[in-house]
Amino acid sequence: MLPGGKTAKTSRFKPIQNPKRISLNSSASPSTRLPSSPSKAPIQENQENVLKIPLDPSSSAITIADSEDLVTNNEDLLTNILLKLPAKSLLCFRCVSRQWRTIISDPEFRRRHIRSIRCCPTSDFLFFSPYIKPNEIDLLSLSGDGLDSVGNLSSRLRRSLEGRIISLQACNGLLCIQFMVNYIRIELIVYNPTTSEHRTIPWPNEGSHSPPIVRYTSIAFDPLRSDYYKLLGVSFDCGLQFFIYSSESGVWRVGGAAVAGTFDSDCYFDKGVFWNGDVHFMGKKFCTLCFDVENGCLRPSMPRIPIRMEVMGKWDIKYFGETGGNLYAIYLNRINTAVLSDVFELKRDYSQWVVKYRFDFSHLVTYYPEMKSCGCCTPCFIADEEGKNARIVISLKGKFILYDINRVFVKELVEVGPVCSNVDERGNSKWYRWYEAYQHVGTFASV
Repeated sequence: MLPGGKTAKTSRFKPIQNPKRISLNSSASPSTRLPSSPSKAPIQENQENVLKIPLDPSSSAITIADSEDLVTNNEDLLTNILLKLPAKSLLCFRCVSRQWRTIISDPEFRRRHIRSIRCCPTSDFLFFSPYIKPNEIDLLSLSGDGLDSVGNLSSRLRRSLEGRIISLQACNGLLCIQFMVNYIRIELIVYNPTTSEHRTIPWPNEGSHSPPIVRYTSIAFDPLRSDYYKLLGVSFDCGLQFFIYSSESGVWRVGGAAVAGTFDSDCYFDKGVFWNGDVHFMGKKFCTLCFDVENGCLRPSMPRIPIRMEVMGKWDIKYFGETGGNLYAIYLNRINTAVLSDVFELKRDYSQWVVKYRFDFSHLVTYYPEMKSCGCCTPCFIADEEGKNARIVISLKGKFILYDINRVFVKELVEVGPVCSNVDERGNSKWYRWYEAYQHVGTFASV
């Protein structure tokens, strides 16, 4: 089912019959967490989402009927309970009663819900590649046993627009989509798959004699800071130039252009990552580009990934993204015959990249030899804020597996159906790459 109760087309992901669960624990652990700071005091368990219900001490037992009356007659208590539920469930619960519908439909309730879910880590991911047919967006949830599919967005968006998705960006539940309509024009759409709401965004200077050609777009949305989102457009008409759209004003403004020679413009502009209030782009020479969305300009300098120049050709970028409130980059080391990976974390003050984890996939190759002979990709990385629970999704030919870095075990997730056999400039499309996976969370945010 789609968010909102709509039926989706069949997902490309299928449950695995008798999935393997392999423990890799041994005397020599294949993964190491490297200390990045002095030891800290024990972290107190987060009690923010624990709901405390005061009970009458004179009552020795509470019946189900009493509990129902307690919740029904206390709207504040009911509201607090509903705030803990996912947006997708709340859309279904509107039909429970008139009281529930009123609460869930209230704009202030939705605003509070948007901000509350932003504080919770997500383990849902969207997968999309323009080189894979059919032209669909699939959803994989790591939070339970169930699979869900956003399909090919066969909801109000598909009913309103007939065409092909050529690019996708995602941020905190909102999608920014470039849509090829009738092979003639490209529409820019902001879409909320949870509520099935979408908005067509005009291009910069649309209708003028010579509007700029925006090749790439990213979306920046932080509900803890604002109810509004921003889009970042990248153009190469006159060098590297940026345009910023605000949903609050509904207009584009010109951002700062990059001065030739001062920035490496050879970046993955089709996968901007929103973190720390900025949009980040991974460069192809072990550096990143950072655009300050609020001030509309590039940050003057960014630290390089600490890899020696003489061995740079032996390292491959396998992941770049935000998780647990931190920005990470994962590189595969091909210096020797081992299958080694380093997980780098960028400090919040942008001072340097540090190695957070170093792990060896050699133990895994024993069970999945195609990792060495055919290759693999790591489209998803999930970690909490303290890095105590880190997992990585590995895309192999025909399946996804989950590697738990801390507990050192592997779990098979899903089979991946046939994909397009075309090969683009970045390699074979048999696997999902890091720039084809996006974190997702259900939200009531307006478009």
